Amino acid sequence: MSEQKYEIGKVEVLLGWKCNNNCIFCSVGHKFPENKIKPWSEIKKHIEYAKKVNAGTFSFSGGEPTIFRYLIKGIKYAKSLGIETIEVQSNGRMFSYKDFAKKVVGSGANRFLISLHGDNRELVDMMNMVPGSFDQTVQGVKNLKELGIENLRFSTVITKFNYNILPRIMKFLLKFDPIGIHVNYLIIDGNAYKYLNAVMPPRMSKVAPYVQEAIKVVKKAGKEIWIYSFPYCLLQGYEDTVAEMGTMDTNLIGPDFNISLQENRHNQRVKADSCKSCKYFDLCLGVWKRYAKVYGVDEFKPVSGGRIKDPSVFMTQGYKF
Repeated sequence: MSEQKYEIGKVEVLLGWKCNNNCIFCSVGHKFPENKIKPWSEIKKHIEYAKKVNAGTFSFSGGEPTIFRYLIKGIKYAKSLGIETIEVQSNGRMFSYKDFAKKVVGSGANRFLISLHGDNRELVDMMNMVPGSFDQTVQGVKNLKELGIENLRFSTVITKFNYNILPRIMKFLLKFDPIGIHVNYLIIDGNAYKYLNAVMPPRMSKVAPYVQEAIKVVKKAGKEIWIYSFPYCLLQGYEDTVAEMGTMDTNLIGPDFNISLQENRHNQRVKADSCKSCKYFDLCLGVWKRYAKVYGVDEFKPVSGGRIKDPSVFMTQGYKF
């Protein structure tokens, strides 16, 4: 991995590519057929590395981490080393089995990021391409809450199917009393690239009003919300919700890669030439290159004002990476 520009706040390890969903918009869906699984010897080293660099969080992801054999062992080892926050990123379906949920929580996992992209069975099962997945995720979340998990977060991807009901989805997710909600504009890769015409939302400038309304809903409830992949110019007045700012980084480690998440974002984003005159230019990462290939960048207009270089003026929420 190249020399870090950022302080490592989280080390995230993808245990493998396999998943028990097949989401039509998944950016890593093309990896599912690969039978690449992290061996325990490597997982152990990554956990030790997180401790060595004083990362506050170690995260297990995938694919779907709950279907891999070393999840429980990894959680226990991270806890034994004294890592403060042990996160599982999951679609939540396996937690519908109460005994399994108890085992994960009892092993030391204390933060959960659950993917849920709609507020009803028909919509979610269609997007996941798995009948019954919505009911399992909802039951899984209920089980986690019953087991005393307070640090619960949701992740919702914006697609053609749900962009115009984002505020309604936020209201649904808030019923489970999460700490906060992550909202991500579709990344054009994997299944999302394969089914692009079916899943691509309108351009960001058209989606922005729904995102802003979703922000209002979540903030009114006293919760936090983090927006990914949106430029600042479309979130004026809501700059504190831009998730990709600050000096904290995630070291993302997969079956065949090891990258800085922030550096990768910088490398894969693009800005319009006119952005150079925008007051957010030094903070904003721009948009994904594949987004620009679909829609261009003409919709993004520079915002006048003195150049802002310090992201801390906006960092009023608790989640920084």
